[in-house]
Amino acid sequence: MSIDKQHWMDVLPADPYTVTAAGYLHNFHRQVLTMLYQPIIGSQALSLYMTLWGECEQTDLHPNTLTHHSLMLGMKNNLKSIYEQRLILEGIGLLKVYEGFENSTKKLLYELQSPLDPHSFFEDPILNIFLFKTIGKTQYQRTKNFFSRQAFSKDGFREISRSFDSVFQTITVEQLNEIQQSNDLSTSNDTKILQDSQSVKISVKMEEFDYDLFLDGLSDSFVPKRSFTSDVKETILKLAFLYGINPIQMKTIVMRSLNEENKINIETLRLEARDWYQFQHHEALPTIVEKVQPIQHRQMGNEQPTTQEEKLIHCFETISPRQYLKEISGGAEPSEADLKIIEEIMIEQKLLPGVANVLIDYVMIRLDKKLSRNYVIKIASHWARKGVTTVKQAMDLARKEFEETKQSATAAKTRTNNRRNKAIRTEIVPDWLQPNTTEVPKDSVAMNSTNDSSIDEERKRLEKELEMFKNKKKR
Repeated sequence: MSIDKQHWMDVLPADPYTVTAAGYLHNFHRQVLTMLYQPIIGSQALSLYMTLWGECEQTDLHPNTLTHHSLMLGMKNNLKSIYEQRLILEGIGLLKVYEGFENSTKKLLYELQSPLDPHSFFEDPILNIFLFKTIGKTQYQRTKNFFSRQAFSKDGFREISRSFDSVFQTITVEQLNEIQQSNDLSTSNDTKILQDSQSVKISVKMEEFDYDLFLDGLSDSFVPKRSFTSDVKETILKLAFLYGINPIQMKTIVMRSLNEENKINIETLRLEARDWYQFQHHEALPTIVEKVQPIQHRQMGNEQPTTQEEKLIHCFETISPRQYLKEISGGAEPSEADLKIIEEIMIEQKLLPGVANVLIDYVMIRLDKKLSRNYVIKIASHWARKGVTTVKQAMDLARKEFEETKQSATAAKTRTNNRRNKAIRTEIVPDWLQPNTTEVPKDSVAMNSTNDSSIDEERKRLEKELEMFKNKKKR
């Protein structure tokens, strides 16, 4: 299902919504969001979060239900774009969405989640790597230093802090009974006291990773089942997603992560997974070009492709740009230069993997199997401005651009040929770039043949007259 259908199915401009927060949001969260989250989620997703935060603060003072139309006006953005940014916030754990119905009218509840604290962020194997790959080594280290503080050693010191009871006097029994009988300490059922919320970690379901198969491959005598705590399982799924590790490979990595007590050390597990990936990929870290088209932006979904176009769309949606470059190169590893070009447009222009695949195919066709950085960036910028997010949108736009280019080239060559009398070269293109691939009727073919013959005879007559004119001038 394409995103165009899905966003209209999930939300309409007239749908009301209410904003709340899971806990207390404060100014330090703004620094974390701007410096740590924004490079990953982008400025538009951050803008949506900050807008909802502002509405949440207003709701606390003046309770109000808003509509998505007012959100569109406030952000000067269309609903499709707002919906896409909402999905990004959900995916990274900054927003929870609840759906309810009141008098047959759908109503949404947006619950803002606090961002992870810097320590938890840098400990997260996915967010940590994504930030590093996005902002680079120098800026990454500068950002990490900003959130670091000098650790002071307590060696040679002893704690002399006072306890509560040594400073404060207790109250009498009579005072205690009086307070307990009063309603002043209780809160109403429809209100709650503000508190710091527990930050929500990003959730990775990894349906492609067969966790049961992974467990079956481990002997209980080597790795007790109790070693697989919820934190360990969560880390395994995140590492499998980040590094593309299958259950068999993960078994070896986990075995190397055991400590002397046969328990899994999470930090060692992360390092072992990273070392495994770098060994497999020549010291490189995972990049954005390894990812495939997100589920919510796919047209085919779980449907089986039937037509040739659907099969091609399915291919573009389920293969990473890196793998696609490898496939069209006959199995040869793509060059670092080509990978950097694709990674650049996916980061700077925010092109999704499936859209990048269509762009790769289009440019390779146009430039005889070469990737020109300037040409790629020019097209990527245009597609980004057009808001292309699905493979189908990219293919349709590529067809349109190709047809316009072909018509312009044909017109230019026709003008030139009228002067120079040269034949027009026919460009070979794949079926998916052709605007119409239907079979031409035989009558049309015969008519075209007749027309071609007439044109050929007319050309020969003009050539003969031109030759006679030249000979006449020489005399």
